[in-house]
Amino acid sequence: MTNEWNEYKAYIGQPTYTVSNGKDTSFLGRFTTDMIKDFKGFARIFTILARGYLFHNADGSLKDGDPRERIEYARRALCAWCSMPDKKKNATPNAEWQFKTCFAEYHEEFPELVDEDGAGWYYRHVHAVADFISANRTKVNKHLHCLAERTKQWEESWGDKVKQYQVPIFTGTTRAEWALSFDAAIADALELGALRREAVKLTYEQMAYIERIQPLGVPLNVLTTIAEYYIANKPYDSEWCVLPVTNIEAYLGSSALNKQYMNKIPTEFMQKKETSYGIAVCKVNI
Repeated sequence: MTNEWNEYKAYIGQPTYTVSNGKDTSFLGRFTTDMIKDFKGFARIFTILARGYLFHNADGSLKDGDPRERIEYARRALCAWCSMPDKKKNATPNAEWQFKTCFAEYHEEFPELVDEDGAGWYYRHVHAVADFISANRTKVNKHLHCLAERTKQWEESWGDKVKQYQVPIFTGTTRAEWALSFDAAIADALELGALRREAVKLTYEQMAYIERIQPLGVPLNVLTTIAEYYIANKPYDSEWCVLPVTNIEAYLGSSALNKQYMNKIPTEFMQKKETSYGIAVCKVNI
């Protein structure tokens, strides 16, 4: 979770669709069912993607020049990643939002993000997941079958989201004022800078402490992941850190963090404010 370059590569690389047992959800990649169904966790995804295209070359090395000169480039990358094919070839942008959803014209610039028909990376991934589940229904846990049965509804909802993401950061419309946008993600990316390419490693003493306070029913890797993320991302001027719970669940391959584990974690280890929209604000004693 703390190697941000690996996370970035997971969002643009070729996923592997396999299943070993009923509990295996690795074919979802860095996503959970809640992320796909309810569109949670995309603020971090867009920020990670924007940082990759603003600051890095394809091999991970740092780009020369001012990243602010690449703002529009990063915005086009986000549009390409989110793109979905235009099934109505002569369709005009939505009258209310004035934004389109198909960015096939960016294929040459971002062949890894969108194909010639306008199917973006995420659109292709969701449909590949649905196809994989349909072909392996007896092997895949039943609670995931809904992902193969709601693709039409998902497409309609995703199309609306893609239009909303394009709303300018300083929009004058109240309805879109607090919505997640590409511009907000790019602004965060510029503030955060280049992606971290090395994972945080806990010391022997930190591991011994976590093992000592580990509550019954909470896996050790859940606590270590939270600790590592906190160490890597705690702001210099505050003990409180934004914890992207939904994205950590995707990294762990389970949606149990918020539903089962958060309330079991002792305050000796972590204090938290109320979780909402897949995000919590926490202070970890480590």
